[in-house]
Order: sequence, then structure tokens, then C-alpha cells
Amino acid sequence: MNQKGLSEEEVIISRKEHGENIIEVHKKNKFLSLLLESLGDPIIKILLIALAIKIVFLFKDFDFYETIGIFIAVFLATFISTISEYGSEKAFEKLGEEAGKINVRVLRNSKIEVINISEVVVSDVVILETGDKIPADGILIDGNITVDESLLNGEPKESKKTPYIKGEKTERNNLYRGTTVYSGVGKMLVISVGMNTLYGHLALELHDTEPTSPLKSRLTDLAKVISRIGYVGAALVTIAYLFSKIIIENNYDPTLIKATITNFPLMMNYLIYALTLSVTIIVVAVPDDCFLL
Repeated sequence: MNQKGLSEEEVIISRKEHGENIIEVHKKNKFLSLLLESLGDPIIKILLIALAIKIVFLFKDFDFYETIGIFIAVFLATFISTISEYGSEKAFEKLGEEAGKINVRVLRNSKIEVINISEVVVSDVVILETGDKIPADGILIDGNITVDESLLNGEPKESKKTPYIKGEKTERNNLYRGTTVYSGVGKMLVISVGMNTLYGHLALELHDTEPTSPLKSRLTDLAKVISRIGYVGAALVTIAYLFSKIIIENNYDPTLIKATITNFPLMMNYLIYALTLSVTIIVVAVPDDCFLL
């Protein structure tokens, strides 16, 4: 096994064949796109409809307080949520940038060179010592080290690694990107880089799908039931309110009922109030996670 390292020509060939040592799975969202996504929430849509109706009749009824209240509710629910999510994405980007600043010592052209982690390629021989972050997946070919692999497996105990012997490849030879050398010194032969590493696969899975625990699954099912009850309750209250205003208060008199229905401004006031009742019931009764239905 060549422990003299790669030549410059071999580095170029390896990078073309196996790719760069870069982890890039995070989709960058602009603030405006996150804000528009927040406005797509069903409860926000309901509030926006109510706000639009209130604005149409604002100058007629001078109902400034309720209109401003709805506007503030929409603003707080969307803007603050967007700021929080945007801040989280920026923090994630900064964390990725910091991880990309790690320098690695490799053997190239029969001498030790210090390069950026992104420049590591398959077949590089990496020099490892206590405290070093392992830059890619590979096998230990020289030395004896212990490695903190808690980032990948959650185990608090360090894993002892021994050099690979031809025909005897085991887990004790394997080294993984993102783990840390706890003690010892050694040399590693790089086998996989970038998204082909175990760390890259895990990052991609976590980005694409969020794992669901059994408890979360049951709570989601319960939330769905509660949401349906909330929607049905809101519909029944709306119907009951309109029935009371249009039918009961007119003593079931067809003439008065017809006059109420044809009175457009009055009916709009009834509908707006009914919509307000519905929104209130939905907001109170339906858990936030249920709006994904």
C-alpha cells in the first residue's frame, strides 16, 4: 500500500473520478421566500380573508380596532416565524462554513502538506493525531488511535482503532468523517469523500426526511382527530349564528327573512362576525401541527 501520498496528477484524476470533499445538502432560502411560505399556512389564509373583508368595509363601519387587530395578528404570526427560521438557516450556514475551514495534514509527493478539508481526495493519506477531526471516510493503515464516534452512533465510549491488515478489514479499521481522534497518532487512507461518506448520507437523510418517533406519530394521529372536531365545531357555530340572526330573530317570518338576506351590508356584517367566530374556534381548538392536513 502506497504511503508516500498522491502526486499532483493523481490528485486531479481522483477528484474527477470521485468528486470533492464537500457536504452540501442545505437549501438556501431567501427571507422573502420564507415569508411567503409562512403566509401559506391555512390559519394565516383565513385571517387574510377576514382582513380583506374588514378592509373593504372599513371606511363604512369605521371598525379600525378589529381591523388593526387582525393585521397585527397576521404580522406577528408570519414575520416573527420567518425571522426565527431565517436565523436558524443562517446559523446552519455559519456552522457549515466553520466546518469547511478545517485544515488537514496529508502526504503528497512524499512530504507532509497542510490543505483545506475540501481538498482531500480519495486515496489521500491523512496524518491523524489527538484532537483532529477526521476529514473523510477511510481505513487506518498505520498507528493506533481511539476515536470519539458519538456524533454518528451516540455512544459515549471511545472506539479503539487498529491498522488494516490485507484481507482482514473490520470495523476496528474503519474511520468516519465528522468523528474526532481522542488519543494516539496514525495514518488514514481515504476511501470516500463528500456526499459519499457516512456523514454525507446521514446529512442527506436528515435534510430530506425528518424521522418520526412512535410517540410523535400517536400525538399526530390524536391531533388529527382534534382538528376534525375543531373544524366541525367551527362550521356548526357559524351555521347556528347565521340561523339565529336570519331566522330566529325574524320570528320565522319569510318577509323579514327575505329582507335580511337581501340587505347586503347587514349580511356582510353577519358573515364577518361568523367568520371571526370560526377563526377563534379553530385557533383555540386545533393544534398547530394539524394545519398540515
